[in-house]
Amino acid sequence: MRRIVLGAATAVLAVPLALSGCGGSGGESSDGTVRLTFRQFDPPSEIGGLQAVVKAWNDKHPDIQVELETLTGADSAQQFAREANSGSGPDVVQIANVNVKDLAKPKILLSLDDLAKKAQPETPVDQFLALDLAKYDDKTWALPWTVDTFALAYRPELLANAGLKPPTTWDELATAAGKLSDTKAKRSGFCFTGASGPGSGQWFPINYYLWSHGQTLVKKDGDSWKVGVTQEALQAEIDWFNNLFTSGATAKSMIAVESLTDPQLVDGLAKGRCAMTLMAPQTFRKAKATDPTLKTAPMPNGLKDGATHLGGRMLGINASTEHPDEAWEFVRYLNSAEAFTKIAQYPAASSVLTKMKVPAGEEGYQQQLPHSETFGRYISGPVPVTTLTKITNAQFGAVYSGQTDSRTAAANIISQIENELKSR
Repeated sequence: MRRIVLGAATAVLAVPLALSGCGGSGGESSDGTVRLTFRQFDPPSEIGGLQAVVKAWNDKHPDIQVELETLTGADSAQQFAREANSGSGPDVVQIANVNVKDLAKPKILLSLDDLAKKAQPETPVDQFLALDLAKYDDKTWALPWTVDTFALAYRPELLANAGLKPPTTWDELATAAGKLSDTKAKRSGFCFTGASGPGSGQWFPINYYLWSHGQTLVKKDGDSWKVGVTQEALQAEIDWFNNLFTSGATAKSMIAVESLTDPQLVDGLAKGRCAMTLMAPQTFRKAKATDPTLKTAPMPNGLKDGATHLGGRMLGINASTEHPDEAWEFVRYLNSAEAFTKIAQYPAASSVLTKMKVPAGEEGYQQQLPHSETFGRYISGPVPVTTLTKITNAQFGAVYSGQTDSRTAAANIISQIENELKSR
């Protein structure tokens, strides 16, 4: 394979790559060594573990050497598609879950089914989490690699002092948040982002609550799609979240907060201004670096299948690679228990996930992840997830800020989604 010769194990490519990799000479050295390129998109500061994994592979496989390269930026999938369409690009590529289908349709990716029949990963393919988003046209086009979700992050001493355990239902969460809030201490019982913009993190707890109660914004009905939540159920949910603000369980300043990585949440939990919140693993680790006593638990109803979301990334093989078997062998290794002793992420391989030793305080993620499900329930529908997010966040936020009431907001959400469904 033709490839860019990099001066270090990782190269940050800030400009479009020259044609590299597949479809030409250079994939095999004169000494018979197969040379593969693996491209990933995480920031260089976060890939120390991955670099160690690639080094371990190279040390053990002198006949199959892998070069790790990094391409950051929102257009990494488009860049790969451009290269692959011309018969070049990396052999193995990290892919966001939502991009697999778009890369599978034009067969830019190699179908993995035949490779998996010859050699299964350590965890059989059908036991991987997030597999629904790896499928297209009854074929598997990528292998889920890492997964994440939001767990309940909390200060154990505050709950213990109040005689509380981590809440397991949404009603318990509201009650606990009320008991843990303290105006004099400027502490919220439960912190979450209440901003009304399309990028607001409240989208996640809104859906967690919805799914926990057997509802969903849209659902398939035969060959068509329809709204999957009643106005009454949606109104009750809006009231639940709004009551956190009106009761003082959540500071009203949170109505202006959009990001789930905002310092008001991270520092708030670490320094005691938030008793509980929801956090992704990497964000929790930032808070825990300040206070090692912090812990996690599953979100309310988080052990119910499909009640929380499953995010993550996948690994694909370039359809133009000259070495599909070797590329697949490397993909299998990246999903092994050995690899995840170095990669600071949670594996999509279910057996690796359940058996791994997780960092202290992160047990909530390990318990919840096997029950989480992807946004495939929305992605496969006709209304873009970004549109659903925009509609929902705007109406919830309008209630928090007093611009409308919950009944009107619920009716607006349903009518706007119905209009979107009719127009597509």
